[in-house]
Amino acid sequence: MKLEPLIKKLTEEYEIAEGSLSSEVPGVYSIPLEGDLSVVISEMPEGFTLTSEVVSCPGEKEEEFLTQAMLANLFGQGTQECVLGLNESGKMLTLARNIEDNTIEYKEFMDIIEDFINSVDFWRAEVAEHLGQKSPE
Repeated sequence: MKLEPLIKKLTEEYEIAEGSLSSEVPGVYSIPLEGDLSVVISEMPEGFTLTSEVVSCPGEKEEEFLTQAMLANLFGQGTQECVLGLNESGKMLTLARNIEDNTIEYKEFMDIIEDFINSVDFWRAEVAEHLGQKSPE
């Protein structure tokens, strides 16, 4: 799938500087959200993937939180078809979603991105709540 036309339309619609979402790797784009939080979109032969390092994994009551995250992964119901995981070091909660469809139109593409960002926000709030903190804005 070629993401370039969809990314180009996204940058035009949201008046983002052309090329600012591109990375050094062809077919990989990064949408900055806030601070160092971003969503990475990568082309695949049969669609694309969305990934994000959501938030530092809570150290307090870690087993309880990870159990909650695993239950959310069950059937994708608590993650809107995304998958929660941990990065290589086990310190960051990650969220990923594979879209295996080469026929995505722009509106559906934007709906998928919006749902993914909403899931990122939800899980950031879940970690904050787990730690008894105010949700990140």
